[in-house]
Formats: sequence, C-alpha cells, structure tokens
Amino acid sequence: MRKAIYTLILLIAGAALQLMAQQNFASISFGTSIPQGNYAATGDLSSNGYANTGGAIKFDAGYFPGSYFGIGGSFSFGSNYANRDSLLRDVITYIEENASGIVDIPEDAEALHGSGFWNYINIFLGPHFSIRATQNLYFDFRALGGLSIIRAPNQELTITYDDKYIYTNSNYNNVAFGWTAGGGIRYKFNENLALKLGADYVQTKAKNTYTFDLFSGVADDVPPLDSEFYIKTVELTAGLAYSF
Repeated sequence: MRKAIYTLILLIAGAALQLMAQQNFASISFGTSIPQGNYAATGDLSSNGYANTGGAIKFDAGYFPGSYFGIGGSFSFGSNYANRDSLLRDVITYIEENASGIVDIPEDAEALHGSGFWNYINIFLGPHFSIRATQNLYFDFRALGGLSIIRAPNQELTITYDDKYIYTNSNYNNVAFGWTAGGGIRYKFNENLALKLGADYVQTKAKNTYTFDLFSGVADDVPPLDSEFYIKTVELTAGLAYSF
C-alpha cells in the first residue's frame, strides 16, 4: 500500500512539473519606440539625434533546454522621425557660424527641408530567463547583445534668398554593437497561442555626417560636421507568441 502511495505521489509530481515546464516560443510584436537622452535631444548637431517617438517591430524567440534559463534571440526594426523645426534652425546656425565667408541668412529666406527617419535594425542573442507562474501565464526577462545596422535620416536642405543658393545634405549608414534588456509577459489562450506584452531598453551607437555645398557666392566653404551619440530607446510592444 505504501509503495502504491509513493508511486501515485511521484506520478502527480511528474505531471505537475510537466504542466509547469517551459515551452519554446517564437513571436511577432508591434509597438512604439520612445527616444531617450541625446537621441531625443536638440540643440547640438554634433551630439544630438533630434528624434521623435516612432514605431518598432520585433521578431523574438526563446529556446529553453532547462526549466527557467534559456537562449533568447531578437530581430527588430525601429524607426524615429527627426524633429524638423529644431534641426532646420540648428543647421542654419551652423552654416552662419562656420562659413569661411560672411553668411547672414534672413528670417524670410525660402527654406525647403526634407527630413527622413532614423532607422535601425537589431540582431541580438543572449540569456533569457522565464518563470511560468500559472498554467497560462509566463514572466520573461532577458539581456541580449549583437549588431545594430543604423541608417541616419536623409536630410536635404535648400535655402534661397537674394539670388543666393545654399544646399546641405546628410545621409550616413553605420554598423555598431548594440544591446537590449527588458521583460514582459506571455498569456496563453490555448496550447500554442499566447498574447505577448514587452518593454525593452535598447542602446547602440550612431554616427552621421552633415555636408554642405554653397553656390552663388554665398561663401567659399563650410566644413562638414561629424555627429556621434548613443541611440537610446524604450520599446513598448504587444503581439502574439507561438509555443512549441
């Protein structure tokens, strides 16, 4: 009788452990990218990103050879529109202060400015810690690192006044080390499908170069300006995860 009780307890414990065991997953999420620090700041072309809140798309996965610790991976895309008015004002100020000749751009000068997006692609890998709190609810925590492919906004500015013409352009791509840390929850609707909510902090390094071409005797030369700072964002996303 005692042996039968022990066997029954072991069977129940084994079933419970199986019930609470981790499941591998893959997910797709959509959300917002909120710039932080110098990435969102204005006032300095050499160290600020002039970035506004944008969007994010994330493809995430987790593989769990053990109960709690696993390997996480993320392929994500983020985009932030540049602050046009602040950027235009600071570019004009830089031209006036750094031209080899005298440049005094009047306030009523015709300025045509096309400002693009900061775009970044992240390919990250690293440890993923997950707790299955109930049969349907998971808490996820991760810290990942890898490569970031960054495309600066294509800034084009044309200024015309008193038969004078100024043109400036900025377009630069770079690859840098990046990392992310964050967490979230997965709530399972059924055996395979779950709602996934996430919050991640992302950081990588951006470089950009502003170049200037001056015509119609405005000035002889304006030196190019190199810009370097950290892209820092908070990404809030929601999506679906498939367990397998």
